[in-house]
Amino acid sequence: MPLPPTLTLAAFALLALGLIAASLRHAAPGWIALITSAMLALAAGVLQPLGVLATAAAVGLTFSLRRYPKPELFLVWVALLLALAVHALPGFDNPLLWQGKASAGSAPYQLFWSYDKGLAGLLLLLQLSHAPLPKRTLGWPAAAVGGLALLFVFGIAAGFGIIALAPKWPAWLLPWLFANCFLVSLVEEAFFRGGVQRWLEIRTEPFAALMAASLLFGLAHLAGGWVWAGLATLAGIGYGLVYAARRQLWLAVLAHLGFNTLQLLLFTYPKLA
Repeated sequence: MPLPPTLTLAAFALLALGLIAASLRHAAPGWIALITSAMLALAAGVLQPLGVLATAAAVGLTFSLRRYPKPELFLVWVALLLALAVHALPGFDNPLLWQGKASAGSAPYQLFWSYDKGLAGLLLLLQLSHAPLPKRTLGWPAAAVGGLALLFVFGIAAGFGIIALAPKWPAWLLPWLFANCFLVSLVEEAFFRGGVQRWLEIRTEPFAALMAASLLFGLAHLAGGWVWAGLATLAGIGYGLVYAARRQLWLAVLAHLGFNTLQLLLFTYPKLA
């Protein structure tokens, strides 16, 4: 399967390095990677003039929040990052690497590398790199329960006819793994677990924070229908328990990536047609 041009690959590689650095709460390398990646993305045509404006606005708001942490500014910043994450803003030519049906009974699927969503995740993680963490951890038993909840999702999804067994090894597995790790799982876990669940838990009880973040995660998948949203809510509980076990974002990211990878390799992906 052909990969994107060299400049595009380099832009996404630096974006991934920035995401790793920021997720480990190293802000300076994250900013360097962001700026360099954006320059390469502009040269490659992935980032276009309107995208530059959106990026500059998001970067400016991120810096402004450090000096002026006002609620109204925070809401504008969150809205802008969400608009980037859901591809609502023009100026981004996200490369399409593959499209078709992953297996005979699957719904059509398109594999994009979404620069705008990765950019939103990186800016969020850069802001979170200075945010306080809850002191209480739930321990490894919580992670085990979270893992069981994720396995339970597969059974429910199969029972409702959302997915079916369809073992495979796609030729586009490696680019899919890159996209799903850095541009899907890490970005979504940064927002729902590192952002929402962490923020709520500092202000309320762990169970309430877990359920609220999971419900929001489910609502974010409502476009797939109420059953799909319900399954996403249960999956969110699983990811949230894994995160709360040690307060390590990458544990939730690996759980999310592992769940999605198992679905891709063993079941119809993204769902039955």
